Amino acid sequence: MSQLTEGVVSAALAAGGLGGRLSSVRVVPQAGSTSTDLVAAARAGAPDRSVLVADHQSAGRGRAGRTWQTPPGTALTFSVLLRPPVPTHAWGWLPLMGGLAVVRALAGIGVEALLKWPNDVLLPDVGDELAGWGRDRKVAGVLGDVTADESGVPTAAVLGIGINVGLGREDLPVPSATSLAVEGVDVERADLLARVLTTLLDLDDAWRAAGGDAVEADIAAECAAVCATLGAPVRVLRPGGDVLEGRAVSLGDDGALRVADASGHVHAVLAGDVERLRS
Repeated sequence: MSQLTEGVVSAALAAGGLGGRLSSVRVVPQAGSTSTDLVAAARAGAPDRSVLVADHQSAGRGRAGRTWQTPPGTALTFSVLLRPPVPTHAWGWLPLMGGLAVVRALAGIGVEALLKWPNDVLLPDVGDELAGWGRDRKVAGVLGDVTADESGVPTAAVLGIGINVGLGREDLPVPSATSLAVEGVDVERADLLARVLTTLLDLDDAWRAAGGDAVEADIAAECAAVCATLGAPVRVLRPGGDVLEGRAVSLGDDGALRVADASGHVHAVLAGDVERLRS
């Protein structure tokens, strides 16, 4: 698998027609976390649609403070800085938009993928039954960070995206993970990067044009259509340790997961770990 260098990435982005759509693209041989570094750049005033790509990420960050690492040269790891001129209550859609961009990009190379709310991308029906996951396996994840000014007003969002591209089965970090290579898909990381960035910018353009209204931009309906979480019985572990069980029924206008409990009361979940239960 080719190394990600400035030249390789620039050629792939140019071939993908991304010239002029990004403020800057920086490629580094190694980073602890591209999101950590780009958050620092955001606070220092880096412009909208700056991108940081790492050939190898040694201390990737996940949700709830989790960390993860992949062998060098096997994953696509990058972060995108966005300063969307839309109401900040709509920014909850950004991780879902990042996931949807990956789903669209994979569809472009003939790979079916689904969203797992709020920030995972799954390949469906590729493994044995696994508690909390069924037969689906995680191939990519999205992490959203937000920076704010001294008064607490959000100023920028950073989307970190990691895709398992060339990992062998023995390299997978957890039983719920897979990679494109394990599933027989051969793709260069730079080409996949160009596809994901193109689809993300297309989604972001539509979302901004609609003033952050994901319904008007047709993003809400598309997310719902490819979201494996919807319609399933789920257990949600919320921040603080509260557990909610019920059926995931829809996405809210702000991207929240709406879960109906046993009594029929619908809860809006803005954050939490979601496990799929057996029907």
